[in-house]
Amino acid sequence: MIAYKQIKEVHLEISTLCNAACPQCPRNFNGYTHNDGYPETYMTLEQAQKIFKPDFLKQLRKIYINGNYGDIVMNPDGPAIVEYFAQTSPRCLISVSTNGGARDKEWWQRLARARTRVFFCLDGLEDTHHLYRQNTRYNTVIKNALTFIGAGGNAVWKCIKFKHNEHQIEEMRQLAKDFGFKRFELIDHGRDTGPVFSPKGELTHVLGDYTGSTNFEELFYNQRSTERTVENIASRWDPEKDDYSLHCETLEFDRIYIAANGDIAPCCFMGFYPKTFGENSYMQALNSQIFPLMYKYNALRYDISECIEWFQQIPTKWKEKDYKSGRLLVCDEICGRCNNES
Repeated sequence: MIAYKQIKEVHLEISTLCNAACPQCPRNFNGYTHNDGYPETYMTLEQAQKIFKPDFLKQLRKIYINGNYGDIVMNPDGPAIVEYFAQTSPRCLISVSTNGGARDKEWWQRLARARTRVFFCLDGLEDTHHLYRQNTRYNTVIKNALTFIGAGGNAVWKCIKFKHNEHQIEEMRQLAKDFGFKRFELIDHGRDTGPVFSPKGELTHVLGDYTGSTNFEELFYNQRSTERTVENIASRWDPEKDDYSLHCETLEFDRIYIAANGDIAPCCFMGFYPKTFGENSYMQALNSQIFPLMYKYNALRYDISECIEWFQQIPTKWKEKDYKSGRLLVCDEICGRCNNES
């Protein structure tokens, strides 16, 4: 699928810990504190140095730090890891996506001096930002961003479009320019509706035009009492009938994904800790197809060249006629494109 020398980009998670409680993040259940099987950990500087040996770093053109579960601000070694990358491979572009809601002035100045591009996730203004980026404060994120920019950092204002902030988009765009952000980036990925619950399971508010149930017990417990298999969750494609093809991001960008505990997967969509995550949920069904393929997959125990050997099985699965015979639903769902679309 991809050879060791072909790897040019790494999507890296350096923490599964987070200070926020974004309602549609897989590390909780609609804001309710719930761990569905991911390890609570962060990558240390020593571990990063063990995984990213100098020769490997020097062949990379890009490292994108944006975990499936956590945020760099929860990793005390975050700036040191970025500094190690920047000093070892000066030509490698290092980008970070963060909620920006924690750490002190020196922490953000260190990131700026390490010539890092930071995407600050600001989903609104003072009266709306916290509705999705729960437990973070707009003014704190702005303060940290301005500290980063003031130290010479390359900052991007990254905003998810919601019904509750769409009236503020142009104001945010202008503020980004006034504050010195390099650009304003608007994301509209469809994850913008649903109920939001407190850590006690109480409904606090609703995102978007959601009209479904807001009963916590019904959603949380009943959903998990239903058996989830690949066959009964497959909805987008029928491999035997639909005319579509796969456009694999691993192959397109020469990229791999490395999780905070050193596990290696072809992409972040296969990096949801397949061995443990998602009890009786959508992700458990997907992971049930992935984990049996994995061997020597942890870069703290094996060299990266060995950790990617299991990837070679994946293209053979694309040729299977249906999911029962082993076709990977995660590949179809994420990277499948209809050939009849213009």
